[in-house]
Amino acid sequence: MKAIWKTVACALIGVGLVLAFAGFALSGFDARVFSTTIDRGTVTLGGTVIDDPDALPGISTIAEMGRIEYGASSSEG
Repeated sequence: MKAIWKTVACALIGVGLVLAFAGFALSGFDARVFSTTIDRGTVTLGGTVIDDPDALPGISTIAEMGRIEYGASSSEG
């Protein structure tokens, strides 16, 4: 059973590396394809600013962490 898991893990690593290299090659060997910036609600993936980061699951939560909201909280009446 351990040999099966090792084979599956190696296959997934191999597929991931092939996909990463394919994306790098298809981008014209632009290193920005590996960059990600999440700063106060602004999300940049591969050098492209995402207009609506709330549409991306998981990333929207991280983007919210950097946001600063001013005003009265909802608990104040």
